[in-house]
Amino acid sequence: MTETSRKALIPGPEGKTIRGGNCYGIKAGGFLFLSAVRGTLPNDGGVPPELEEQARQLFRNVEATLAQSGATMADVVKVAVYMLDLEKDRPVFNKAWKEFFGDEPPARFAVQVAGLGNPGDGSRFLCDVTAVAP
Repeated sequence: MTETSRKALIPGPEGKTIRGGNCYGIKAGGFLFLSAVRGTLPNDGGVPPELEEQARQLFRNVEATLAQSGATMADVVKVAVYMLDLEKDRPVFNKAWKEFFGDEPPARFAVQVAGLGNPGDGSRFLCDVTAVAP
């Protein structure tokens, strides 16, 4: 981690701390704050066209980023979910959610948005994640 006063940058799945001017996450005050996690593939940054695989990849990216700080999915306490279409996307997202969080999920809210910041990349989901730092 890169130390910056009382906070530290968290590397993402590829080990980089910054992507396009934004950080993957910050460790501060006993918590990990991950920002703008998507279902992008680590090899090329593309997004799987299948919604279920895109949701699963998003959670794989969360897992990989948390692991950079020694945390796991069990340390996640809250997730903010942004979707392009709640009616279409939420059932697919919920299926992956249950696969990764099981019967003891963190707090969560989901909202529908007009766009997710990278036009044309096919992303249907974006999450901000808060976890307890180990």
